[in-house]
Amino acid sequence: MNREQYCKFLINGLSFHQKNVRFCTTLQMGPVISEYKETPEDLAKKIINLRENIQNNIIDNKIPTECENCIYRKQENYNTNKITQIYLYYWYHCNCSCFYCSYRDETKGEYSDKKKEGNNKIYKTLKELYKYNQVDKENLIVNFGGGELGVLKEFPKLIDFFLKNNVQHIWFESSGISYSKAVEKVLKNGKGVITVAVCSGSPEIYKKIKRRDKYKKVMDNLRRYVIAASKYKNDIFNIYNVVSKYIILKGFNDNKEEVEKWLLESKRIGLKQVEISMEFCWGIQTKAGQKIEEYNYELFDFAEKKCTELGLKLNKNLTSLDLMKKGVY
Repeated sequence: MNREQYCKFLINGLSFHQKNVRFCTTLQMGPVISEYKETPEDLAKKIINLRENIQNNIIDNKIPTECENCIYRKQENYNTNKITQIYLYYWYHCNCSCFYCSYRDETKGEYSDKKKEGNNKIYKTLKELYKYNQVDKENLIVNFGGGELGVLKEFPKLIDFFLKNNVQHIWFESSGISYSKAVEKVLKNGKGVITVAVCSGSPEIYKKIKRRDKYKKVMDNLRRYVIAASKYKNDIFNIYNVVSKYIILKGFNDNKEEVEKWLLESKRIGLKQVEISMEFCWGIQTKAGQKIEEYNYELFDFAEKKCTELGLKLNKNLTSLDLMKKGVY
């Protein structure tokens, strides 16, 4: 396969979104496979056939039109043509109401703590793909995003399925408002990382950003996840698998005082790793070509210095770093 044309998303990825199935989850999105009109059995067969066609086309240097200008295509070697990355971003339902949420147009800002079904075809389609030996079980990485996993009714069933099939790693993004026994199970088995976007170091700022008065509950749940992670036999590594995230939001938390409070609170509840990020989704969509604001650079530097002082590991969001290096959205 031509290394210049190789893309890990096209060759090894599968992304279940709210309205369709795609090959990738980047902002480029890639070709659409299906809009869930088929039965799970037929959907699985369609995925298999389209994956094979696209992979054969790439060998002949034929790239899908949706991918021609994608910045995420890289020159990389590959070890298998099986699925090694599955993205589950297929539901909107959430128990939080973040003002910056990219799904607010679809949800109209509504939220609920009530558990709801997402899409009953997903689980059955996954089982079919496993049946046809399309998944690299030992090297599979699963990413949960979209709405809130804590209020996705079939979430525990999906977790049990992946653990039973020896998944390598599961990444979770969560509001942290609803504690999940399924996530706890993954952490205790040393199989995953959960990231909670707290974006604040105080109840007041949290409420302004998240539109819910749940700061204390979220911090308590993060602490419980830290305890769960410490139960794994290799707890020296695993305790880094619970992460508090700080998205810099202009006019809300774009100051050193709030960043410092966030880091001190993270340290207090026993976290070992934190993440800082720009708010880039809206930026890329609405500020194309505009200069990256200076406060982003200042707060990244401040967080790095403060983490060194506190003994916290800092993860700098990779998309943010790419944008900051370019200097423009």
